[in-house]
Amino acid sequence: MRIHLLVDEAAEPGAGEVVVFAEDGGCRGGGMLHSCPMSRDKRLQDRSIYPHWCTDTVRFSDQDAAGHVNNVALCAYLETARLTFIRDMGLMSRGEDGVRGISAGMNVSFLAESHWPGQVELGTGVIAIGTSSVTVGSAAFKDGACIVAAEMTVVRLKGKTPHPIGPDLRSSLEKYRLKGF
Repeated sequence: MRIHLLVDEAAEPGAGEVVVFAEDGGCRGGGMLHSCPMSRDKRLQDRSIYPHWCTDTVRFSDQDAAGHVNNVALCAYLETARLTFIRDMGLMSRGEDGVRGISAGMNVSFLAESHWPGQVELGTGVIAIGTSSVTVGSAAFKDGACIVAAEMTVVRLKGKTPHPIGPDLRSSLEKYRLKGF
C-alpha cells in the first residue's frame, strides 16, 4: 500500500494538521478519520491576483427552492474555471504519449449568496507546482462580490501512474502563479 502524507503548512505555528491518505482512498491519522480543512485563505477572494479569466452564465436551473444559486452550481462554475485553465495549459486532452490531467481534490469556500440571472467571472491561477501535480486557486465573482473560492489539485497521469511535469510545462505554469503565493 502506498501512503500519501499531507501537512497543512498554512496553519498557525504548531497547529498544522497531518493527514494521511492511503492509495485506496482511505484516510488515516491517529486512529481517527481526518479531512483537509476548507480553504479560508482570504487572498483567493481578491480578484486582482488572478492571471487567467473566463465567464459562465448563471442559469435559472442553478437556483434552489429558496431562489439562491445552489452550492452544486457554484462548484460547476469552479469546474468551468479549472477545466478552461487546464485546457489552455495543455493538460486536458490525453497527449500522444498517453499523459493526461485529472482532478485529485478540491477544497471549497462558499462565501456569499447569489441569484439568477447574470454572469460570473471566473479567475484562476497557480498556487503550487509539485512533481506531477499542480494546485490552482479559483474564484467566482458576481456583481462585484466573490461568491465562492477554491483550491483544486490536478495530477498528471500516464496510465495510472503519476507523470512528472516537464520543464516546458513547468515554465508555462509559473507564468500563471497567483500573486502572493
